[in-house]
Amino acid sequence: MLLSARPASADTVTVTVGDLGEALESSRFEPDAIRRLLLDEIQQRLNELDLSLAENALLLQDEITDRVVEDGCTSTVISNMTTSVTLEGDTGIAIGLESLFDPVELSLRVAAQVSAIGRAQQIFGFRLGNCVEVASDRFDFSAVGPLDLQLDLSIQLNPEWLAQGTLRFSPAVELTGELFESDISVDVDDSLLRGVLESFLQDEVDDLFSIGRLQTELTDLQASLNSSLTTDGFLDIELPESDDQQIMALFELLTPQARFPLTTEFLNENRLEIIAALIVEDDDRIDEILTNAALCEVTTVLQADLPVPAAYQWVDGSCVMADQNSEATRFTDSNCSLPFDYFPTSFANFCATALESQRLGNAESNSVELQRWSLSPATRFDISALPLEGKTQPYVQRVNYKNVQGAEGNCALEMRVYTDNPTGQNRKALIAFHGGSWQNRGTGFLGIENMATQFVDQGFVVFSPFYRLIHDSDGTPACHNASFEQLLDDIDDAFKWVQLNSELYGASGKPVVFGQSAGGHLAAYVSVHRASEVERAVLFYPPTDFTDFGGQIIRGEYTNQTGINIMTRVTGVEPSELDLQSSVVVDNTFPAMVAVAPEEFPPMFMLHGESDSLLPSRQSVRMCNGLAGDVENGPAPYDFNTSSTARSFACDARGSQLHLIAEGEHTLDLCISDELCAAGSPASAAATADAIERMLSWTSADSLAAAADSDSGGGSVSLWLMALLTGLIFMLQRLSIRNSMVSFGSSEFEGPQIRDQHRLR
Repeated sequence: MLLSARPASADTVTVTVGDLGEALESSRFEPDAIRRLLLDEIQQRLNELDLSLAENALLLQDEITDRVVEDGCTSTVISNMTTSVTLEGDTGIAIGLESLFDPVELSLRVAAQVSAIGRAQQIFGFRLGNCVEVASDRFDFSAVGPLDLQLDLSIQLNPEWLAQGTLRFSPAVELTGELFESDISVDVDDSLLRGVLESFLQDEVDDLFSIGRLQTELTDLQASLNSSLTTDGFLDIELPESDDQQIMALFELLTPQARFPLTTEFLNENRLEIIAALIVEDDDRIDEILTNAALCEVTTVLQADLPVPAAYQWVDGSCVMADQNSEATRFTDSNCSLPFDYFPTSFANFCATALESQRLGNAESNSVELQRWSLSPATRFDISALPLEGKTQPYVQRVNYKNVQGAEGNCALEMRVYTDNPTGQNRKALIAFHGGSWQNRGTGFLGIENMATQFVDQGFVVFSPFYRLIHDSDGTPACHNASFEQLLDDIDDAFKWVQLNSELYGASGKPVVFGQSAGGHLAAYVSVHRASEVERAVLFYPPTDFTDFGGQIIRGEYTNQTGINIMTRVTGVEPSELDLQSSVVVDNTFPAMVAVAPEEFPPMFMLHGESDSLLPSRQSVRMCNGLAGDVENGPAPYDFNTSSTARSFACDARGSQLHLIAEGEHTLDLCISDELCAAGSPASAAATADAIERMLSWTSADSLAAAADSDSGGGSVSLWLMALLTGLIFMLQRLSIRNSMVSFGSSEFEGPQIRDQHRLR
């Protein structure tokens, strides 16, 4: 079963205007740069709406002059009137969501003070052809008193399975309200007709704030909301083409038994953004917050129950086992003599970072957490062909390793460090480069964090840097649209940073480098251009030969538009203008470089799927043959394997290996369940798990065998599974809020995606 039924356990969280006031007041001290920008935007929106916060209360003010209230021979003219409505600081908004098959519930309890003060003129007359004024009287008036009411909004999405490949949503809004108190009293001064005017104005006020008027207004507003949700009254989502197995899996995910509750923790973490978005009517932000919550919550089913490294703390003068959920100084030894700075990372906090492209990899986000240790939920995601069973969850620390000033501001690049012991020694260093087509972070970093747990278990300290991107779909604007050369400069600087700082984390010796997809290219780049400084290289489905890949595109032998688009962004030219002698192509054609003197380069372990439709496995074949000294006629064949699940080859006499998985697609090492792996069949997935185990032993071995091991196999996220996940994401994203979450199978993204990747067991 893909997703076990979970009992309904929706939590309701109440947020207040006072919370928002405190946050805006202290926004300049907010350590999270993205949250600080959001609060600034909220303040700007409040200013645009003439809303302000004073003493933790939201104040709406309005002023009118020379307004005719009654137009006739006998009339009233308001010379001036100032009206204010103050929401008390404890005015609260309650939010609850249990499932996509249950309504989204929003409840606003309004506790307000209404105050209207002004001066008016009463004109008395009669009609004799034209109006003849008999008398007039000027007077001051006021209307002051409390207003207490509750508004309840319920949004039902009504998901319906129309046919294979099509989901229909028929959203409906129900808006109700209850008036608890309306005691606004009117007072008129200095008027000959004071009693009459007070009675008249009081009747008008009572009518304005009556339960009948409230119900009328709510009915009209409900009708308006329902008519504006969709033009035709429904929204159809066309899912990518897929096979019957995918459709049935998706259908199972959409059953009412599949619950995605918003936890109290998540709502508390995001309460200020929610109430602010509601106040300024930022519907997109509300949808984004709720969508992110549901997306992140569903990933809890992917987590392995891993033990954590032993840690201690002082309690009442004794050194005892530490509580991992509290923030305090920790110690790695039972004598409490080896301290490290620790803070807990909640699942909600992880979601807020992983699902926000401008937070992930941005060292300015939550800067107070830099150089402190924590336990990230991402390192427990059991999404690999090789399960995490038997491993220990590593600690992780964020570090700002580089700043780049540009026209868009500062690109603050983050390095993450993973270890089993923050005060440990005698570890080996490994640098892991994330994939994502060199243009995305979230799409590749989850795979890195998963593998970090495996590598730490082998005695490594893992260093994983973020870098500038060649596109603008991910990261902060300051890190967007870098040239490929600038991106590689970041990789060089990250490598140097590790060399200078690895001993601070107990690691020594030349580092091993690792990468998946585009990250595999970066690991190969470092291995080739800094060969004497690298111990070994692990390359999973890497682009290694830009000349060969570009030649295939020019000759029409490669037609995958996704890969062509990626190459266009890397080189900056269309395929028809591609120059195979350009520096960006030549400098990233590694097999030819290596073949000249293979002994000068570190040993390499490569894993690639022979059914990889995004990046042909010949990229790894050519690299293996280059290590043997003959790119075209080395030990690895260019033919397709039709006789076995997997095969492996010794590339050289120094231990370099190539493992090919016949059924393997791109990102074959990541796997959502036994039945849902891009490696193909369960047998192929098992072969991939075996290859990864061999890689871990190869990476950590003191010396390497002269020849490759016997056959290996593969596994990961298949194209039809990618489409399945995309369908789930689009379903959760009402009205397709986030366009960046696209189908793996048809997108320009590669590698696992933090926002989209869900392993369901």
